[in-house]
Amino acid sequence: MVKINKKGEWLWWGIFIFTLVCIGFLLILFSIIGLHIKITDEGKHTGYVTAVETNGLIFKTHSAYFKSELESSQEDRYCVIDSDLRNELIEASKDRKRITIYYIDYLFAGWDYCKMDDIAIIVDVESTELKSIIA
Repeated sequence: MVKINKKGEWLWWGIFIFTLVCIGFLLILFSIIGLHIKITDEGKHTGYVTAVETNGLIFKTHSAYFKSELESSQEDRYCVIDSDLRNELIEASKDRKRITIYYIDYLFAGWDYCKMDDIAIIVDVESTELKSIIA
């Protein structure tokens, strides 16, 4: 009969528990900050901002609602992570200005980017008012 060394047994259990704790920590970390790998969803949308809202108790997130035409019944929702862009969108909404937004999507955004909703993130805003006057 072979005796198992108690020190060796505790060492393996310690390594096992440490590994489980590390994996759990990484899972929690990725669920909060996300995995910011840009995927193929990238584009632009021209229209009008109908509303900008802020949600969340711990992770404050901002969403912008967007229509291609004011009379349209279809409204798309985008995530806003930059406070300067958020302020631009609020002003565009107040002035009913036609703008173009540029957006991207991440593989897994995390709780701090719109609560892991499957929506694109606005990265830039461009006014189209001057373009329509010139054209």
